[in-house]
Amino acid sequence: MTKILADDLENDQVSSLVEFMRAVSSGEFARRGKRIEVTDLTRKKVKFLLNKFIHTNHLSGYGVLDTAGAFEIVRIKPETKGTKKHEALKHLRPIWVPIHPPPTAVEPSLVIEWQGQPPRKEFPSKKK
Repeated sequence: MTKILADDLENDQVSSLVEFMRAVSSGEFARRGKRIEVTDLTRKKVKFLLNKFIHTNHLSGYGVLDTAGAFEIVRIKPETKGTKKHEALKHLRPIWVPIHPPPTAVEPSLVIEWQGQPPRKEFPSKKK
């Protein structure tokens, strides 16, 4: 036996749910207020039929929850994020950071004078 809890639906919607389930399946249904007890149907079939009922009746604000012993038809509430004013998005320019600083001219006072003998212009030949 499977239970369906439809506390968020109105009474006429619960009645149409029972009629819909009787029309499309061969199970037995007992209605007690906004609770429906289903026998002779698998849980998978019951969940399928509940989702089909929600879809065909354009109840996009509702969903089916599979709890431990029953299916619940609940209203899906969008999260309220308060009344914040959204600032206009600013166009962000990419920041270009050079890897190395740009080359600069060397001041003459910073040039280190070479002291000693100049380097040889010839390279020694390889010995065989």
